[in-house]
Amino acid sequence: MGEITYVSGWRKRDGKIEKDAIATWRAYDAMPEGVIPEERASEICCLAYDGDAVAGISTVEIKPCRPLRNRLFGYLRVFTLPDYEQQEIAIGLAISCRDTLEAWALDNPDENLCGMAAIYQSPKLGPTPVGKSGLTLIGYTPQGFQHRVVWFPHIRL
Repeated sequence: MGEITYVSGWRKRDGKIEKDAIATWRAYDAMPEGVIPEERASEICCLAYDGDAVAGISTVEIKPCRPLRNRLFGYLRVFTLPDYEQQEIAIGLAISCRDTLEAWALDNPDENLCGMAAIYQSPKLGPTPVGKSGLTLIGYTPQGFQHRVVWFPHIRL
């Protein structure tokens, strides 16, 4: 593994980034049933690259967080290629996305984005209540998955 670089694609509709992500998702059959990679590409937040090779992909869907009075959060999804699992690529993607989304929220205050959230579906994730990315456990889904959020510091309740 070489030096990992993180490239923001949030709201850029960057053709190269989207092409790289779509090719990776297809090569690893990484999309849930019924999800079209070309549509998911519009939600790309950040890609991790090892040289020219994709090491991981993050996407974000902005939606209400029910436990927090439906305030808007960017829900993070991360796909790490098998060769890069357990190498902190997912944490790097989460940190890059958090920083990217926070900057975007500051530049777009009318969007009312309060922070970033994630549902941890992997049992490998979440051994502590506050992760390295700042994502903090706030509860569990009905399926038993961890529900985590990080608030942006500029938000006022």
